[in-house]
Amino acid sequence: MAEIKTAIFDFDGTLVDSEHYHYNSWVEVLNDYGAELDYDFYIKTYAGTPSPINAKAIIEQFDLPISREDLTYKRERMAEKLVKESEVEFMPYAIETLDLFKEKGIPIYLVTGSPRNNVEFLLEKTGIAKYFKFTITRTDVKNSKPDPESYLTAIEKINLPKENMVVFEDTRTGVASAKAAGLECLAIQGNPNLKDNVKAADKIFDSLREATQYLEKEGRI
Repeated sequence: MAEIKTAIFDFDGTLVDSEHYHYNSWVEVLNDYGAELDYDFYIKTYAGTPSPINAKAIIEQFDLPISREDLTYKRERMAEKLVKESEVEFMPYAIETLDLFKEKGIPIYLVTGSPRNNVEFLLEKTGIAKYFKFTITRTDVKNSKPDPESYLTAIEKINLPKENMVVFEDTRTGVASAKAAGLECLAIQGNPNLKDNVKAADKIFDSLREATQYLEKEGRI
């Protein structure tokens, strides 16, 4: 396997433990319509998928009298409110992993299905903006994950052979996006009930530490 010269990270659920904010924002918005969204169903079905795609599916699921655009807007404003009011926690070994790549001189990039304003706020709030050479968000592309456009855009900007890149993702949509772009993808998924969602990844690990230990053992970083 080739040497890793660039690492690309997903954001929500891979580096930052933010899925509960996304879930709670949907719960708050759906309360207005008397609809209840089960947490386990949300995590298995909707986690990691951009809001407009989820909005369309949720409207169909609950037969809601609202447009996809309006539901997306309400959901994202609610998510912004919840994030600003709460502490944001990192996923296990997230900072250690970013530090490891930085110490090894391997550039780090961020590719996320969240909108730019939310991502930039969280990057500043958590203090990790300094790690990334650039960030590609849903706002920057026409078709976000699971479409490969986000990763294809990153590949073009990085301008290195694909075999020298590795992607870290945690959801089905993220893995699908990375693989459709022709990239090696390591899935970070510690929930046994969700591992099947990321089975298309090249390898699945319980944590970022396990993934980086694997890369070090293989002599790739």
